[in-house]
Amino acid sequence: SLIIPLLFQNQPLAMLAFHRCLAAKIWQKNEIELISQITETAGLAIFQALNYEKIKLTATREATINSVTATIRSSLEPERIFTAITKQLGEALKVDGCALSLWTKEDKYVHCVGLYDRSLSTQVTLETSLPNSVVPIRENPVLSLLLDTQRPVVMEDMNAQPELNIDLPLNAPARALLIVPLIFEGEIIGSISLRHNQKSRQWTSSDIKLVEEVASQAAIAVQQGQLYKKVKGLNEYLTESLLKRFLPLTMVKKAAKGELKLDLTPEPKLITILFSDIVNFTPLSAYLGARRIAKLLNEYLEAMSNAVFINGGTVDKFIGDAVVALFGAPEELSPELQVNKAIATAKKMHEYLEKLNSKWQTQGIFGDYPAQKLQFRCGIHQGKAVVGMFGSAERSDYTAIGPAVNLAARLQTAAQPNHILISQAVAQYLPVTAINPVKCQKLKGIAADFMVCSLNL
Repeated sequence: SLIIPLLFQNQPLAMLAFHRCLAAKIWQKNEIELISQITETAGLAIFQALNYEKIKLTATREATINSVTATIRSSLEPERIFTAITKQLGEALKVDGCALSLWTKEDKYVHCVGLYDRSLSTQVTLETSLPNSVVPIRENPVLSLLLDTQRPVVMEDMNAQPELNIDLPLNAPARALLIVPLIFEGEIIGSISLRHNQKSRQWTSSDIKLVEEVASQAAIAVQQGQLYKKVKGLNEYLTESLLKRFLPLTMVKKAAKGELKLDLTPEPKLITILFSDIVNFTPLSAYLGARRIAKLLNEYLEAMSNAVFINGGTVDKFIGDAVVALFGAPEELSPELQVNKAIATAKKMHEYLEKLNSKWQTQGIFGDYPAQKLQFRCGIHQGKAVVGMFGSAERSDYTAIGPAVNLAARLQTAAQPNHILISQAVAQYLPVTAINPVKCQKLKGIAADFMVCSLNL
């Protein structure tokens, strides 16, 4: 036999062995020199190949880290980040599966938030039901070891350790397993698990280092995601608190989620304005007194607001017992739809008031007051007004201003009890049979006579 080491810069890389099996052989000097030359070339080639693999692994690791970092920076959605992390890491290390789970030592079970499964054609997401652990964390020897050491748990062949191969959120049993903790401020907040289903694997130091670096980025993403949820929740709460004062709940929800774009900058819009108030409210207030009238008025305004909201209108403001509602702002509506919704609102207001009257009569709210019931009147006009937020930096309100608004108010003042007075701009969208004859009427504050129509309730 002739055995010659393969060296590069005096570092052994391998050995080259030649054997003569059936007879003895004396190796000649020229043979040894030739083989030595070959081994020098082979040593250089092997070194270059090994160096290439190291460079390739380093490039893969850097590319994966850069990709994960870019994903975290480009998105505030935790689900998207966790899905990307498991997919990118699983593909980089060519494993059968990669799971990212959130849990702490106080939790009872592991909660999977991201899963890559090479056997599936589509990525597993929250909508497609991520698997979760059903064995308590402290009864899982792998996770217990992770908690105790806060170091990666490396298992090259779990067939040799069947007692450790118990429930993990991996979507399939594992043959080879690598679990790395997510650590934030010295505490475990989750883990990344990688698996091979059918074959063992010798997890290299490069593999482990890559997963640890990704786990470090994932821990940042978890904290970022939790902060994002808090900020998003606070933003939705503040948005709802502001908008629910004058918008229907369905529109408030859409606006809070960003599904409805609200441009509150004052601008001219064609809208339909509704004014309503209680007939003879002033003498009623004097008769009932502050406490009873406050209770009655709050119930009345709540019912009137609901009538506006269920018909998709916006409550502009309350002026004492008067209600001002807008249709066509901030949500765009066609002129005809604005009118139909405004008329439906006025009729619903009357319906609600009749129910309140019955309730108040039963409760004896009116006492000896002669009328024993409330009546309301309503004015509706359609025209251009400037709509948006008006006020100062400290205090502002969403409202509409302009002659069209004033005209709607004058129509309400001129309306008879339990009647709706409308302008011709509104009447043009209604069937002739639905309105009383058009007449010319003098409105307070309007120089010229004005053509109006009335609707019976």
